[in-house]
Amino acid sequence: MNKEASKIIGFVAIPWFLLAIIGPHFMSSLLAFFSLSVVMQLFFRLRNPIYATLFFALLFQWLAINIKIVYGNIVNLPLEEQFSFYQNIYRLYDANSISNIGLVCFCSGLYLMTKKKIANLTIDKIIDPNYSVRKILICYLILTFGFSFLFILKSFIPGLNTILMAFSKLKWGVFLWAFIYANYYKNNLKLLYIVIVVEILIGFTGYFSSFKDIIIIVFVGMLSVVSQIDTSKLLKFFMLGIVTLMLGLVWTSVKFQFREYLSDGGGQEVVVSQSDAVNKMISLLEDLTLEDMDDAVDDLLDRISYIEFFSITLDNVPDKIPYQDGEIFTNAVSFYFKPRMFFPNKGIIDDSAHTNKYTMLGLAGGGKASHSIGYMTDAYIDFGPINMFPFLVFLGAIFGYVINLFFNKSKTMFWAVIFITPFYFLISVYSFNMIKVMGNMITYVVPVYLMRNILYKQFDRYFRIT
Repeated sequence: MNKEASKIIGFVAIPWFLLAIIGPHFMSSLLAFFSLSVVMQLFFRLRNPIYATLFFALLFQWLAINIKIVYGNIVNLPLEEQFSFYQNIYRLYDANSISNIGLVCFCSGLYLMTKKKIANLTIDKIIDPNYSVRKILICYLILTFGFSFLFILKSFIPGLNTILMAFSKLKWGVFLWAFIYANYYKNNLKLLYIVIVVEILIGFTGYFSSFKDIIIIVFVGMLSVVSQIDTSKLLKFFMLGIVTLMLGLVWTSVKFQFREYLSDGGGQEVVVSQSDAVNKMISLLEDLTLEDMDDAVDDLLDRISYIEFFSITLDNVPDKIPYQDGEIFTNAVSFYFKPRMFFPNKGIIDDSAHTNKYTMLGLAGGGKASHSIGYMTDAYIDFGPINMFPFLVFLGAIFGYVINLFFNKSKTMFWAVIFITPFYFLISVYSFNMIKVMGNMITYVVPVYLMRNILYKQFDRYFRIT
């Protein structure tokens, strides 16, 4: 029994069940609590940066499935009154139930492959005092600005974007170590906090809400350094959660106008200068009202929640469209091993077209919007409501196997954590289509795994105390 997880579960249980009793969806609340308990029992580990990473990734998946169950209980609002496209209200509850069971299956496969060597890992066993906090932070800043510059060149060099996306994720492993070292040794904390604040502010001036990435890694870092959960620790997590929520609401309130300005009405490319972007954001924030923030609540819930397309698909598959018998997963894997120069007829990834095929909603895409159906929905389409569950265990085991591979093959634990931290972004993907779930993993794992020893030999010395 995981004592720290049990403590949190016990803390949440009473208000959860009270809300479930007075709320509009009692049984769904019980199932959501069960899946959350499984995630916590398996992956909630103090002072274990790898399991902390996996825990928050799975927690985000849980939120995508259940956030409107929680919100509905708080404001006494059933699911059918929280969605725009619902066609059969009972299918919303079906999609929620299937997804919760699917998440438990995915967690089980992931845990079975990692528990032997990683579950009992602690920061005290792996932290190396020969690394410098300041040097780690400086390297993180160099990586951040370096990759920002290199991304400018992606339009001129074919294939560069894929490689950059893979290696740029490593900076989050470097930042996680910076957070851990600074807090473990109580050293360079002011510099760390300055970096965090600057990153959040810069994140508000980009096309996407990149400020949330560093906050997530801060959550992971906090769980990696605390030795026990007490009232003060819970308060810190709660306050950071409130700050994250408020930032999310502010961003949601202004993002449509801000993105329109950044792209000048075009696609998802920024065509204005950084200073102009900052000035526009300041202007939008000055005009922000409480009414705008109130409207943003529903928009933020819609952005996080992702069971609606699944519920609509349940009405269409298999009644109107047959199960695909694994074709979606097979195509998702094979797509990335078919170079276009040798397979010129290889199609393109069009999330909206894929979603439209199985939801029959006719959603617009065209580069300005991308509507994904979600990998768990794809698992249902491929294998049906029963066979999808062993498949999801298998899928979780695939991710667990690759994480183990990095853990075992890295030269040091310092580098193992750097290589594994990006799996937060590879696993917190309930809303991603199967082709992108597999694609993101393949395009990260293959180049980074092949280059891991070279990265160690060339860069490890820059992190160390001389």
